Amino acid sequence: MARHHPAKAMAARAATTSTVLDLAMAQDASMDAIEAAEAALIALRGQPPDMAGAVTTALGDATGGMAPDSTVHRAALAVAQAVERHGASFPRGAEPAYHDRLHQAETARAMGWLAGAARRMGLLTREEAALAVLAMAAHDLGHDGQVHAERGVLERRSAEDAGAIATAAGLPPADIAALRRIVLATTWPWEDQEAPDLSCRLAREADLFASSLPRLGPLLSRLLARELAAAGQPAPEGVATHAARVALLRLLPPASPPARALGLDAARSAQLAAYAGAARRLGLPGTSAEEGAAALDALDPADAEALLAWSGEVR
Repeated sequence: MARHHPAKAMAARAATTSTVLDLAMAQDASMDAIEAAEAALIALRGQPPDMAGAVTTALGDATGGMAPDSTVHRAALAVAQAVERHGASFPRGAEPAYHDRLHQAETARAMGWLAGAARRMGLLTREEAALAVLAMAAHDLGHDGQVHAERGVLERRSAEDAGAIATAAGLPPADIAALRRIVLATTWPWEDQEAPDLSCRLAREADLFASSLPRLGPLLSRLLARELAAAGQPAPEGVATHAARVALLRLLPPASPPARALGLDAARSAQLAAYAGAARRLGLPGTSAEEGAAALDALDPADAEALLAWSGEVR
């Protein structure tokens, strides 16, 4: 992602989470917002897993300050505790490398920003924004790190378990149904009909929010490759290539208005431009992002990273 406004970028790295939304709502500040968001998620990954803390912060971002004794708040914290118990149940070092507690905390934080921006835009109510955070906290509840032949097995399990937890916390049936719908919208590969409303679309954006970012994205691809290798999948390293990264960036659907305000589409465009720039610098006959990525995959990894950074100042 191209550097701009050095003073703003420096401030963004030290920004509080509320600053992410302030920047998202400011005119011409989406790049600063996405830099602040990435800095916050990098800081999150530098600490031990704290799902309850991430959910509490996300609820604050999403709602602007919902009462901690509200039913949805209680349900979200109960789900967070279930996520913590599941992650801690693995033998040391055996928790899934990608679908771990940090991923789930990361996606909850991302939903806090997305739903918070949607609320500020008048697209979601405070209650809908809080429910979206709850759903995101639950979307990979009980993930076992395996690749199942039947599509949606893990998401259905997550929806059922989260629904039971939320019911015990007192969430009404209509909200339980919405919770299940949002969780199921994250089923991969995506089907358009399974994301009928904004909250479902935001869930998909939150799920891949960190993977869409220029610094965190490549790291997460390597973690996913490690998880796939542990699951016995063939050629797991393929997901961590430059070609796979460009394919992922191309796959992302048009950003929702909240995601655009947060700079997700700008970050995506900047990364694709950097890959195309690498193709030009290498003097390739074609100058598409795909051709640049293929050429980078043929280079020494350190040389490829340096060239990519030089081409587009992607950090």
